[in-house]
Amino acid sequence: MKKFYVAAGHNVIRTFSKTGVSFPISKKKLLELAGKEQIQVDFDKKITLEEYCKDIKINEFENKCQFFNALIGSTFKL
Repeated sequence: MKKFYVAAGHNVIRTFSKTGVSFPISKKKLLELAGKEQIQVDFDKKITLEEYCKDIKINEFENKCQFFNALIGSTFKL
């Protein structure tokens, strides 16, 4: 049975708290504050928040929900 790593979102929120990210915020400001932080995204993989967010198409986030919707949407390749 394949195991899924589901804590990546939690790790992002912890990084937001640690770096002072609050909403509303622009993508540019979010990455200035937290872009270099390492996020564990799988059992054996860490990447920077900047790398994790590279495919997000919108530039302003009103709240965390909008950020995570954009992040999830950016991971789907049609």
